[in-house]
Amino acid sequence: MAEKNGYAPPANLNGISRPGKGRVVVKPKNMKGTLIRLWKLTKGKRKGLGWILLLSALASAASVLSPYITGRAVTAISGRDAIIWILSCLTGLYVCDWLVKFLQAFFMASIGQRIIHSIRETLFDHIRSLPLAFFDRHQHGELMSRLTNDVDNISTTISSSLTLLLTHGFTILGIFIMMVSLSPLLTLVAMAGVAGIFVLTKLVTKKTRKLFARQQKSLGALNGQVEESISGLPLIKAFCREDEAERDFGEKNEELCRVSVKALIWSGYLMPLMNVINNLCYVAIAVFSGILFVNGSIDSIGLITSFLLYVRQFTRPFVEIANIYNNFQTAVAGAERVFEILDESPEPSDRPDACHLASCRGDIEFRHVSFGYTPDRRVLKDISVKIPAGTKAAIVGSTGSGKTTFVNLLTRFYDVAEGSILLDGHDLREYRMSDLRAAFGVVLQDTSLFAEPVKNNICYGHPEADMEQIRRAARIAGADSFIERLPMGYDTVLEQGGQELSQGERQLLTIARAVLADAPILILDEATSSVDTVTEQKIRRAMLKICENRTSILIAHRLSTIRDSDLILLIENGQIVESGTHEKLMELNGQYAQLYRTQTGEE
Repeated sequence: MAEKNGYAPPANLNGISRPGKGRVVVKPKNMKGTLIRLWKLTKGKRKGLGWILLLSALASAASVLSPYITGRAVTAISGRDAIIWILSCLTGLYVCDWLVKFLQAFFMASIGQRIIHSIRETLFDHIRSLPLAFFDRHQHGELMSRLTNDVDNISTTISSSLTLLLTHGFTILGIFIMMVSLSPLLTLVAMAGVAGIFVLTKLVTKKTRKLFARQQKSLGALNGQVEESISGLPLIKAFCREDEAERDFGEKNEELCRVSVKALIWSGYLMPLMNVINNLCYVAIAVFSGILFVNGSIDSIGLITSFLLYVRQFTRPFVEIANIYNNFQTAVAGAERVFEILDESPEPSDRPDACHLASCRGDIEFRHVSFGYTPDRRVLKDISVKIPAGTKAAIVGSTGSGKTTFVNLLTRFYDVAEGSILLDGHDLREYRMSDLRAAFGVVLQDTSLFAEPVKNNICYGHPEADMEQIRRAARIAGADSFIERLPMGYDTVLEQGGQELSQGERQLLTIARAVLADAPILILDEATSSVDTVTEQKIRRAMLKICENRTSILIAHRLSTIRDSDLILLIENGQIVESGTHEKLMELNGQYAQLYRTQTGEE
């Protein structure tokens, strides 16, 4: 419906995909601020998070205590009777660890889904309240990405990554405390190995981040090539360009392969080198602790056993936290994109003293109306016109002249920048928005049908209508005959927006919808622009019937469909340059007459 007239929407923001190996991590702009807002947004839906925190601490108990108990068992083997008791404790610890992790997953599943349900519902409800200007600035695919991919990223982080992050954090803290309590000197040696792993990780990821970014870019180019080749295959075959298409695909595929190999080789360095450093650290501590035992600084083989097990476990959570943190960053970046929508201003609310529009007559007046989608470019310039109630008015003009903008302002999809629009003597902004929109029945050039039965599509604006009313509306619109030929008649469920129907049949269904709505003002925006001549005549006859006894505004390129209009407005460059009946404009012999003769071939 929106005619942007030169307005160029910003580039699409690609959806954030779930990060993993070979994926680019999307970093948030303000992690702290976004987390605070996310915490406030989920207020009332976080019941049970305290239990998750406690269970996360308990879940780390097995990793923290098992090496210590194992060391005690080793000591017991060398001369004590407590080994059976110690091993029983170890078995009980692992059983409790399983139970705690099960409860952790059980509680987190419920809490996470409640939170995500709340976020998704809040976002969708806000999108529903946004003005049409917002949707002109954003592509539909981008909005769907924010409502699905971004929210799913948040869901994944809350449901799994958050619990793992807490558990690994408690594990690192617990292991560090146990290592220091066993031997501060050996802990210093272990810390040197951890520092080496951090330096290695930073150096390798600096290189792989660039390579994976190039990989994603190459993959996007390849996907674009595949999409163009498949959608344009008839054209490719018609012009015998199969070899060129294959060559282009091969070049892009080769580039993707080359970059992917480099990225995977560099990322493959990390884990083996980390294992080498970890093993060297392990050997160093084993040798050093052996020397200390021989010198008498350590009096127990069990202590050495426990410490070596702690060293094995200490670096593992750091690697896991690094991966989780990447997921966490991407989820927070997704939350920022969600908040960008939530920060958008909704449609203007009704004034406190807003008027009710119970019985609309249909008197319309534009008074010195000017408007532009951007401040630096006016689409309509000082428009003044009166359309009395019951008038059949038509708006014609070249593409981008401002025809659809005229209608967008009348239905308050946008508000005027200057001047005012009056309906029945009152400014549109004085009415309740719901009453105002209910006064209009709209038939758009781009038909909007839903994956529901035909009867539901017809009564979309009048859901309480009975079957007889639906059939009557379809007969008036000229749609009844083809509906009856459908497999299930009016109960036939349309698929993919009615793609199984012809363009003309879809248009007749939207006209039937407008007939059933029975609004006092009817707007038909290019209703016959994409149909053949026979279907055009059917639609024209339907339009004549539904335009009777009501104010109607028709936007048309085919001037033959609006000859019998009471008022024809020719808009060029945002201004009304000619107005009157068809006969009057033909006598005027101006732009309209020239345009009409060009279309009809008359001299």
